[in-house]
Amino acid sequence: MRHPSYILVMLLAAFTACEQSTLRMTYGGKDSTEVTGRLLETSEMLYKQHDADSALALMLSAADYAKGCDDPQVNYQLFKALSSAYEKKNLFHLQEKYLLRQLESAQSMNDIGKTALTLFTLGVSRYTQDDNSQSIAYFDKAFEQAPSDSTRLRARCQLMRCQVFLQTEETDSVASSLHRAQAIYPPIRQEEIYHLSEVYMLDNTGRHEEAEKKINEYAQTDRLYARIEELSLLQAIHERQGRTLEALKDAKLLLVLNDSVARREASEAMTSIHQLQHEEQMKLAAARQQTLRAQARARTWSLLALCAIALSGATVAIVVFRRKAVAAHQAELEALRLAEDAQSSEAEVRALNEDLQRRYYEHLYAILLPILNAKRTHTGHIDLNEKSWQLIEENTNLVLPRFTHRLRKNHSSLSDEDVRFCCLVVMKVPNPVIANIYGISPSSVAVRKQRMKRKLEENVMNETLETYLSKYSL
Repeated sequence: MRHPSYILVMLLAAFTACEQSTLRMTYGGKDSTEVTGRLLETSEMLYKQHDADSALALMLSAADYAKGCDDPQVNYQLFKALSSAYEKKNLFHLQEKYLLRQLESAQSMNDIGKTALTLFTLGVSRYTQDDNSQSIAYFDKAFEQAPSDSTRLRARCQLMRCQVFLQTEETDSVASSLHRAQAIYPPIRQEEIYHLSEVYMLDNTGRHEEAEKKINEYAQTDRLYARIEELSLLQAIHERQGRTLEALKDAKLLLVLNDSVARREASEAMTSIHQLQHEEQMKLAAARQQTLRAQARARTWSLLALCAIALSGATVAIVVFRRKAVAAHQAELEALRLAEDAQSSEAEVRALNEDLQRRYYEHLYAILLPILNAKRTHTGHIDLNEKSWQLIEENTNLVLPRFTHRLRKNHSSLSDEDVRFCCLVVMKVPNPVIANIYGISPSSVAVRKQRMKRKLEENVMNETLETYLSKYSL
């Protein structure tokens, strides 16, 4: 049985082919612009109906027609939608391909605002792929071409430069970019990315007391993820200073906050599950109503057939009855098909619920790791002995069955230390905790993840290390 969205795509493709033929006869050379616009509108409608795969297929078809489209505004909207779709799928190589075409369309329109915004997005994409030099180049171009009244965009260019310089540990450049961002757009100080950049800069330059003061100033923020990041840094500062009681207090607060995050994600997932269940219940109810209507129509035709027998004779009555019986049988088969679809959807809901439970335990384990291993080295870092590492591997295999076995089987060149590092990554242990285990800075953890990707298969470069490793839990 083919999926309804697949059938819809095939119907839309056939409709588009007919439309193209008609437009060519009617509008001559204007068919590409018309078809591109129509496909883009249809894909937007499918996105609103939460059918992202069918929408992406239509946009890719529209991209072929865009080569002959003479309206840069239509092209800009199309390539913007495509780059956004691939960004959500974490396919940054394909995102960059359509961002470059989006940039060409913006330049064709001579729209400096859209050109600058596209350059900024290209910089973010390159930063996500750990291409620091190219991302800086894009941010600088976006800053130069942004209109003078686009103060927030210009300030965000400087903030993203901060993120790159934090990775490369260029502290002076971080401070300079932060200062320029604040001078261009003072309200930028209220954004969480500014807060995090500021406290990490202070910590990297050894100004731990100032970093602690800044973190406490933002203690009332309602952004849980930013608060967790700041508290992790504060815990590391307290541990380095030997303030054990305060570090323990930070760890307890981190436990509470991470539990809040887990509950929030669980609530969102349950809401999604309930919505899916409601939709399936509505479909099942509609199928039942359709069956009742079909049965009612069948009964009506049966009565008409009896009347026809009385009026027209036995032969005509038998023919009519057989036709209506076939129609009723087809209606029952359709009802059975809809019931099978509903059962399939229920299985998907159960799978989503199981995935939710697994994610909850991953979060819980990542929180408990630094508390369960309270032994410290003379430098203040977490000291994990061989028994602790074996326990980590056992618990990883408990949450993700046979994870380490599959990883070693598919990548025999990995050392035990590499496998244990992958255990910490796949269990979503926060970067500050990993940094504390290995005695490195949090920014160096990202570098180590990038090196680990190079040890794995070639296709890992098109996705994050976390996404690749999660496949071994399937």
